[in-house]
Amino acid sequence: MSGSAADTWTAVGSELTPDAPRGRRKPPAPAGRATFPHCLRAEWIKIRTMRSTGFVILGTLAFCVGLASLNGTSAGGDYASMTAADRAAFDPLATSLRGYLVAQIALGLLGGLVITSEYGARTIVSTLTAVPHRARVLAAKAAVLIVVALPVGLLVSLSGFLVGQAALAGSDAPHLGLSDPQALRGMWGGGLYLTLAALFGLAIGTVIRSTTATVTTLFGTMLIVQAFAPALPGAVGDWVEKYWPSIAGGQIITGYRDPALLAPWSGLAVMAGCVAVLLTVAFIVFRKRDA
Repeated sequence: MSGSAADTWTAVGSELTPDAPRGRRKPPAPAGRATFPHCLRAEWIKIRTMRSTGFVILGTLAFCVGLASLNGTSAGGDYASMTAADRAAFDPLATSLRGYLVAQIALGLLGGLVITSEYGARTIVSTLTAVPHRARVLAAKAAVLIVVALPVGLLVSLSGFLVGQAALAGSDAPHLGLSDPQALRGMWGGGLYLTLAALFGLAIGTVIRSTTATVTTLFGTMLIVQAFAPALPGAVGDWVEKYWPSIAGGQIITGYRDPALLAPWSGLAVMAGCVAVLLTVAFIVFRKRDA
């Protein structure tokens, strides 16, 4: 198109429309309503450009691989001197996937940062101005978080399993192969569990709106309760050890079956149900509360 001809067109949005005579040009068309795909793209850009995202992913992977190697080497070296009862309860799968205890906090923190970082920087006001449909905003955040957390969770589980089982094999201790049903369940289940942990962090962060308080809550609910559950008295302790979401969900990465605890997939279902309830509460709070 020649220069003189190009002067008779002006860009409106993504289309070229004929220019009106000078001084009588039509105003630009109003912006269209932000749809869910628009929200997904915006949230993907946000989570991809957060510096903490890369640090969380790489740090979690490095820690879990290192812990799997240490656990495998230590447990493998102790196996020869174990009693018959200890050998019967020896769990190669849980030995190599023990890093999930820290990974759940890391991915839960990532889920919390998806929302609390916006409250901290006050960019949440711009987000809700551009997309007044709040449920759409939070649903997009959850969807993008799943896209990130699930592959990371699977990678953490797979790498931890491979390194841990190699360490056990090097010590001539019982170990599993990739084709073992327990191994497949542990790796896929571990990825799903860590994804649920990320969504748990998103729900908590939406309700609390503070990064510090979200981290404190994650530590308390996922680590401290689990550590002190055996010390709780009587029926209370038994209930917590069996049904507390993080404890029940963690059964998915165990090979040894304790009859007093939930089965692996049943335990993961309890965790999923808890996260679903918390996300429902988060949606309600997010819609009703001022930014």
